[in-house]
Amino acid sequence: MTTPFARIERLGEGVWAVVSTPFAPDGGRGDRTTLSNGGIIAGRDAVLVVEGFNMPAGAAWLSDQALALTGRRPTHVVATHYHLDHVGGLAGFRRGAEGPDLLMTARTGALSVERNGLARPVEGSPFGKAPPVLLPTLVLPEAEAVLDLGGRKVRLVARTGHTDSDVTVELDDPRVIFGGDLLWNGIFPNYVDANPLKLSTAVRALLAEPAALVVPGHGSLSVARDLSAYAGVLDAVEAAARRSHAAGLPLEQAAAAFTLPAGLGAWTLFNPGFYTNAFKAWYRVLG
Repeated sequence: MTTPFARIERLGEGVWAVVSTPFAPDGGRGDRTTLSNGGIIAGRDAVLVVEGFNMPAGAAWLSDQALALTGRRPTHVVATHYHLDHVGGLAGFRRGAEGPDLLMTARTGALSVERNGLARPVEGSPFGKAPPVLLPTLVLPEAEAVLDLGGRKVRLVARTGHTDSDVTVELDDPRVIFGGDLLWNGIFPNYVDANPLKLSTAVRALLAEPAALVVPGHGSLSVARDLSAYAGVLDAVEAAARRSHAAGLPLEQAAAAFTLPAGLGAWTLFNPGFYTNAFKAWYRVLG
């Protein structure tokens, strides 16, 4: 299934990835209904979807796709972190008063409200007086939880790095990692709330199994062994930030001078300010 904003790719029996396509053919801004990647995981008794996407229309679309592919609408949805492109569309999973159970950590829930105001009704919402999002019904521990969908178990692993409350969604058969925004492919990562030291640690842990199929938060699907360029991007930012900080350069000047090594390939920027975000994150760590 392909739309102007996303496509669905089958990863194995009962497992699909949503790959968002937010750029126009000329490289400019395209349709950002979903914006982030996500997925569908079906068991005998339940269907889990990954991410709430950027707009309610994106979540509503995925709910329809889950029904078409599995015979039922999502029973559970997990948000990997609180950024708006991953939770802003959660309302689209509602059908009147009904909706799937929402899984997120307590920290992600708190920040979704604090940063995005997602507990407040939205004027003119097509959902009437219903809140614009599903409120968390299942709070994930700050460690690891296992969700049994019936004949298929999904591991929900709490991590930190991109934010201070990330979750990865992992299957052992087939071996698939939905990495949220800890992982990017071909699109330069957003460091706005990152701890880059913890990010680097988390990324290396996630890429430790070379054959694992990876669904990054943004960008095309890959296997872990082929995301070495992403680790190289993180290393290049770190090296440049450390040099600039040691030399006493203002971070804006350091970010303006930064370019990625050509050997890492092309990395699209969602926003020209993403290099500045990266250097800000490193300067916070370096003091």
